[in-house]
Amino acid sequence: MFDYAYYLAMIVVYLCLYYMTGVLVGKYILSKQQDLPVTVILGFFCYFFLFTVVTYPLKLTLQPLSTLSLIWRVCMLLIVVLFFFTQRKLLQEKISSLRAILGTKDKYVFLLFLLLLLVQLIIINLNDESYAMWDQSYYIGDASASLYTNTISQYDPYSGRLLSRLNTEYLLETYQNHTAVMSQIFGLHPLIENLTIMASAVVILYNLLAWEFGKLFFGGDRVKCLYLTGFLTLLNFCSFNLYTAAEFLIIRPSEGKTILAVLIIPALLLFFMKTIKEYQSALWWVCSFLVILGSFGLNMSSIYIIPFEISAFYLPFFWREKKPEILIRWLILLLPCVLMAAAYLLTKYKVFIYTS
Repeated sequence: MFDYAYYLAMIVVYLCLYYMTGVLVGKYILSKQQDLPVTVILGFFCYFFLFTVVTYPLKLTLQPLSTLSLIWRVCMLLIVVLFFFTQRKLLQEKISSLRAILGTKDKYVFLLFLLLLLVQLIIINLNDESYAMWDQSYYIGDASASLYTNTISQYDPYSGRLLSRLNTEYLLETYQNHTAVMSQIFGLHPLIENLTIMASAVVILYNLLAWEFGKLFFGGDRVKCLYLTGFLTLLNFCSFNLYTAAEFLIIRPSEGKTILAVLIIPALLLFFMKTIKEYQSALWWVCSFLVILGSFGLNMSSIYIIPFEISAFYLPFFWREKKPEILIRWLILLLPCVLMAAAYLLTKYKVFIYTS
């Protein structure tokens, strides 16, 4: 029972870290605070962007995992300290707002949303289906090998042998390294961190995105937001095809491909739809840029998928509005993808990191 309570507490810790990061981004980058779902979603991507920036130098210079864990402890501590020192008033306002909601009829909507999340988390965590064994083996195997050898992705996750050089396919991806780091810091098995804690966090973030789409579609009507979230839950649990999130979200929620499919792509769609409504402001475009920056460490397929997605958004928008700034923003959004694609091709075919 203690273990289950600990795992539940770790899910809350993850969400709190995302929220705190999102609040700090809202204050120092966006200069405007957003509602809770958007804050957590943005915080998630900025949190992983920060982790990626911290990880690359240590990974490429073959430093011990314990060094990365120590630095990341400091980073998390700085996030928490900075949040509480600068945002105490905001935190009090949020707590007051929550109390106000719980004092109205919206409290039933809020409680039903939590119940919906709980049901999804229970079902997904009781699911023993191993749909993509090679993918799961890599994510768990790489993190486990790194953890027990105190290295960063230097061992083959399938055979346990020391690699002659770092895997070029996953060199720039840091998602599995995050699993190893958090497992080392909090005394978790990588299997638990990835398939229970991180999987649960992804499911919660997906539902927050669904809620935000509901607000956009229905003018902020919380009841209709709940209906939309419930409908998507029913659709995902009762369908299995290439046109819904079900295959990724229900069967393998913790994988990088899943994060691309159910978080990165929808988040960019959400922020673009908000951009259309307020395109004179750069706010939502900046949010899209932050999502893109955070996406590469989560899943490297982002460097190919995102350019197609944002081009499908911004080029027709530019054609309709005939505003040069729309085209400029599109090009700036493409820039990180181009740079990461170049880095990927360079490290795959030209520059190799040898382990010995």
